[in-house]
Amino acid sequence: MSLASIKSNWSLLSGNDPKSLAPAIEQIHRGVQFIAMAGKHYVKNVPDDSHTNLRWLPQEEVLAGNWIRERKGNFRFAMRSKELTLIVYNADMKPTSEFPLHDKTNDDALAWVKSQLATYGKDASLMKMDIHYDIPPHKTDKGAPYKFEIPSLFEEMAKHRANSNLALEYFAKAHKTASTTRTWPHHFDHGVYIPMTFDDAGNATKSFSIGMGIPDPASEEPYYYITTWSQAGDNHYKDLEALPHGKWIQEPFNGAVLKVSEIVKSKSAAQQSKMVMDFLKAGISASKNILGL
Repeated sequence: MSLASIKSNWSLLSGNDPKSLAPAIEQIHRGVQFIAMAGKHYVKNVPDDSHTNLRWLPQEEVLAGNWIRERKGNFRFAMRSKELTLIVYNADMKPTSEFPLHDKTNDDALAWVKSQLATYGKDASLMKMDIHYDIPPHKTDKGAPYKFEIPSLFEEMAKHRANSNLALEYFAKAHKTASTTRTWPHHFDHGVYIPMTFDDAGNATKSFSIGMGIPDPASEEPYYYITTWSQAGDNHYKDLEALPHGKWIQEPFNGAVLKVSEIVKSKSAAQQSKMVMDFLKAGISASKNILGL
């Protein structure tokens, strides 16, 4: 994908306070755990836990889990986050059932997921919500129903996910060693891991990561990030040149952040996309220097 294509496909973000997105983010984050746990119990487990992660599918505008293999036909779970709706797709990527979460509880959602697993020939009794990582507590954990009450918030978060996927895919394709662009259900960031050097056993010794995160200790609002890692611990963040946008930080991690509130000061899609791409380009270049590459 070219820079021109990113600019033309970028969805204009609103100038509303990014902190107001919290109710949508929290419910989407909780809702995708059903997809992640289906991955945990029906997809071959791998050490990096990527069997639980999700991909953004631009055409369908959904966060989709890994394919679940079945002799009757492969299938996968997904969420259309702009509508807070769970979906199951068949092997032809045709939706065969949808489950809007509005006014539904976690128990309702689990029952639907199990019914879909059984429909596709899986033993639904294996499906459990035994989340093995910490996520922020939410009132739905205690039986409260999901509430799709301000659609514009969910629509805005879908735009963030789509835009970040455009930007991250561009840089992932520029690095042969890059991972796929994926959303992790734990921290719910959409990111790319790029190992740069390796030891004789093929293990990474230096790497950097780029992505878009949700509110956490690094930022009270959604943000883009860049961070480096070195096995030797020699990735020092000192005397760094200022970035064109965003800033360098050393807590809670060494890296750079660009907050959404800075991005939405620009009132055109072209300006917003350029700001993000300039931040990532400059940050990646600086990160390679930090790593001595």
